[in-house]
Amino acid sequence: MAKESLIMKALREDYVSMSLDIENTCKKTDILLKIYRKVSWSAKESFDELNEITYESCMSATEHLCYLLNFAPDKELGVFERRAVSAMQTRVLVELIERAAVKLKEYPDNGSVYYSIIELKYLGYFHYTEGEILEQLNMERSNYYRKHREAKMLMGYVLFGLIMPDYVNEKQQSGATKMRLSCD
Repeated sequence: MAKESLIMKALREDYVSMSLDIENTCKKTDILLKIYRKVSWSAKESFDELNEITYESCMSATEHLCYLLNFAPDKELGVFERRAVSAMQTRVLVELIERAAVKLKEYPDNGSVYYSIIELKYLGYFHYTEGEILEQLNMERSNYYRKHREAKMLMGYVLFGLIMPDYVNEKQQSGATKMRLSCD
């Protein structure tokens, strides 16, 4: 049985200290990374379609949006609203993954290597084969698999332990600020 690396041991301790379930977090991270490229593309397409809907007439963007919100039939408005909400949720998810990747790159021990692995395997526009990734990273297969596992585990920790909690706190604080301003 292979010995666990020092990074993996440290990450396990970090997961415990943040009360994160290692297996569950790693599974969620794996799923998010595997769908990222398609979701990112889909989000761009959704925003392009929404822009087309709101800008296609000769009215200004504000006038057209006002029309949709105030005078459009309920069915048309409902479809637009659902698509807009879905696009915004997707956009937030993509941005959180991208923030986590940037934070991953800043990790002091091999952060740039972990970032490169995640970028080439999941986040980049092009889908590289394993051989192409190994060649670009100038890495042996066994070393790549070890670093890949560490990168995904670290990405999960950063995403679910640091980035998402910060995002939730930001939203709660901005919501509290809005509540205070509206009560004044």
